[in-house]
Amino acid sequence: MPQTLVKFFKIIELLESSSELRLKDIDDRLDIDKSTIHRFLKTSLKYGFVRMNPVSKKYSLGLKFLNIATKIIDSIDIRNISHQHLLELGEISNETIHLTTFDGKRVVYIDKIESREPIRMYSRIGNIAPINCTAAGKAILAFQEDGIVNSIIEKLDFIPLTKNTITDKEKFIEALEDIRQKGFAVDDSEHEEDICCIAAPIRDYSKEVKYAVSISAIKSRMELSKLITFKDILVDKADNISKELGYMK
Repeated sequence: MPQTLVKFFKIIELLESSSELRLKDIDDRLDIDKSTIHRFLKTSLKYGFVRMNPVSKKYSLGLKFLNIATKIIDSIDIRNISHQHLLELGEISNETIHLTTFDGKRVVYIDKIESREPIRMYSRIGNIAPINCTAAGKAILAFQEDGIVNSIIEKLDFIPLTKNTITDKEKFIEALEDIRQKGFAVDDSEHEEDICCIAAPIRDYSKEVKYAVSISAIKSRMELSKLITFKDILVDKADNISKELGYMK
């Protein structure tokens, strides 16, 4: 990369990590000639990449970066980004893979890779499911802000859909804490009889969990104890999708 560009990016990265800086502050922190810094700032001001506070004479990133970031965010297609990872999970596990999102109350299936096994579970893109008794729902809910979690829990009726559905509020709160500790969620026939599932959260550029990826299996073919052996690859795939969405730890 040309040294001129390297110097420009160093200035931009410094401004990104700081609220406002004087020309002297930038000069003190970077091994770049002061006149070069001033020239870069002057040009960046002209094109809106940098702004200067008229009172303090301090520099910060300009709205041009916000406009660019907004366009990038709007162009992100979670299905396109994640689909190859879902295919690879399907190849490895030979079970049904779902990509889900959260509508504030329930999870919504937005992509699916069908199992190659002759007996398959019924689900389709666009279906909705409860947030409290699905692995995907719990994987998303567990990583929301406390206020959101508490608000949703207060509205849950905890109707048992199977004999394994968690119907006790305190036990459900404990289950969410366990998910935060382990990094993945399970559904041991809590939503549907004879279906087990594991799911991992997907984070985006804002570090929020808005999606989850899951592996579901028919228990007559694969018990939960065996399905859990895929947890590491599941979490790894979820992390890879998160990175492609712009997530950075």
